[in-house]
Amino acid sequence: MDWSKIDKVSVFTGKDENGNRYLNTFLRDYALAFNLKPEEINAGCNRCLDDYYTKLIKFQNVMSTQTKSVYQLKPKYNGIALKFGSQERAFNSTLTDKQAETLLKEHPKGKDLFAVFPAEKKITLESLKEDYTRAEMNAYAKTLGIENAEEAENKTALAQAILEL
Repeated sequence: MDWSKIDKVSVFTGKDENGNRYLNTFLRDYALAFNLKPEEINAGCNRCLDDYYTKLIKFQNVMSTQTKSVYQLKPKYNGIALKFGSQERAFNSTLTDKQAETLLKEHPKGKDLFAVFPAEKKITLESLKEDYTRAEMNAYAKTLGIENAEEAENKTALAQAILEL
């Protein structure tokens, strides 16, 4: 929820259209955003609540200005841990391409976690050199039919040969 659209007094004392207190939802969002346990939040302290409100608004503003990933998690996986046992969580509102790629590689469900994928990534000389090790490039080159890939002068030369195919 975008808490900047609701004034501070309403967040602390008001209710939504369903009769639920905004404060409960706000504190849950705050705990998730900053990876806190409920017992670490002091809901009875007005000064603390003011600080929480300011901190969460700033956090949401920073997150909204960052480039978001094209990937989008299915709703039931929103908030999933990045790795087994990790405290870092992946949320659609803050998901980066790097986080999405980590989930794709390391989570058993991989691709099934996502509702939206980016269009096929265009392979460039730079992306080949950055995204793949020399051994991976050698193996890929062999699948393309490039003979003696391991004899290529360097990664750049091998990447150019791969792109030419």
